[in-house]
Amino acid sequence: MSDSSLPKLEVGDIIQALDGVCNSQVDTAGSTKPLLECVVSGVLRGAVVMLGTEGSEARDTGEYVALMKKLIASDIVLLAIGYPVSVAADAGLLDPKAKELCGDGLKRVCELAQIPPVLPLGGLENIGNVVTIAQALSGDSGLAVHQLPVVGCDAAGVSKQAVELGNTFVGLGVDTFIGILPYEGSLEDVVAASGLVDGENAKHTVSADLEELGDAIIADIEKKRSAIAI
Repeated sequence: MSDSSLPKLEVGDIIQALDGVCNSQVDTAGSTKPLLECVVSGVLRGAVVMLGTEGSEARDTGEYVALMKKLIASDIVLLAIGYPVSVAADAGLLDPKAKELCGDGLKRVCELAQIPPVLPLGGLENIGNVVTIAQALSGDSGLAVHQLPVVGCDAAGVSKQAVELGNTFVGLGVDTFIGILPYEGSLEDVVAASGLVDGENAKHTVSADLEELGDAIIADIEKKRSAIAI
């Protein structure tokens, strides 16, 4: 499936869907505030932006799907761009019925908003939509981007494009998790050779074990929640 043919939701589509979980007495329709309320209350723990670049097929699809299922079972909503969109589609995770694989909180949000637990944002040319969403969440919450319980993930490996995207995310203040393929030598040498650079307010976490990477993602989101006392 080419990037241009990937399923895609616009930012406005996502915000409109979130109105389905909006409490009209306290929430503002047409904004990210209903999502923020779900996160603050703990119904959702946070969000992961999952990226995938050309060559991602080198990573076993089953590992990808297992990582996605691990995260949604932990009440973490996924925003997918590029290769993970097709992986999620093939695994049925773009179907609202996939709510049955979610934790109770995310399942409830999926039911109310009539959305799947993995939201497709199309191909990598739409990466700017992630910035738009992050800025909207920051503006509506009054928190800096790096304080939000939102992280990035490229589970495929350290490609040139993955490094560029990872460094961009970290530069925005979004902790980014990279799943590399099995390697020889030390992990420090692999990271040093990759060109990944930590930012002032965010860092990269790299692992060849996607189960371990999933645990690190969940721990990072919980750490961010604790830091802002939610």
